[in-house]
Amino acid sequence: MARNRQKAKQRKARREQAGPRPAGQPAPSRGDEATDAGVAPPQDAGFANADAVEVKDELQQERKAAKQKAKAATAKNGPAKAAAAKGKAEPKQRGRFISFLRSSWAELRRVQWPDRKQITTMTTIVIGFVIIAGVYLGVIDWAANELVNLII
Repeated sequence: MARNRQKAKQRKARREQAGPRPAGQPAPSRGDEATDAGVAPPQDAGFANADAVEVKDELQQERKAAKQKAKAATAKNGPAKAAAAKGKAEPKQRGRFISFLRSSWAELRRVQWPDRKQITTMTTIVIGFVIIAGVYLGVIDWAANELVNLII
């Protein structure tokens, strides 16, 4: 990826050196900066696809590395743990429901539960805002009711 960023910076620098394109002139179809500078494009047909080939090679290398990692996990831990390491579902030895319950319980153990002081503070704040909102809505309702009675 670093080589692609470097090439992009080089293309941008060449574009800036060539200056702005006149209005109405279409952008080069192949993305060659040589046409921006008024130079004939290279004759090599593979020039425009050089970046795509590099990206494809990098993806193939990443896939090979992932396959090797999966094989190593299988050899080290056995197929059940390797499947879990890949992100696939656990084997149906425990059942999906039991697995769900265990993961839920593990998640609940990680929750930071509030203490009594925090609960009291938050409950007081909620009740206070409910009272304020009730009074506000009550006043607006009373005012609207009086206005309607004056009109009728």
